[in-house]
Amino acid sequence: MNHWTLIVTAAGANVALNLLLKKGGQHLDTSTIGALVLSILGSTWMWMAVISAVLLLTAFVAAIRLYSLSLTYTAVTALAMVSLTVIDALVQQETLGVGRSLGLGLIVSGLLVTAFATAPA
Repeated sequence: MNHWTLIVTAAGANVALNLLLKKGGQHLDTSTIGALVLSILGSTWMWMAVISAVLLLTAFVAAIRLYSLSLTYTAVTALAMVSLTVIDALVQQETLGVGRSLGLGLIVSGLLVTAFATAPA
């Protein structure tokens, strides 16, 4: 399997994990530690988050076996960061100002520079 396929899979699983944890966390009973544990165990959102975490770990480990850790980690983190920001803007109707858009562009540019700088000749 292509390392970029694994990187995109890991980034997508990272995005899903974060979104599912946010959604699941909104419905937890935090009144006592026991109630918290039971609400975590009984939450479909949290179980879906566990599945996303397993997919993230599997894809990430497979990717670092094929390619450098530095590029893989950078790519997964950058793709997840940009994707989460864009999704949050779309779902929450949050406006992306010039500064934030410039920052996202710099993240993508940095990823491209890193990817091409470490590409085998």
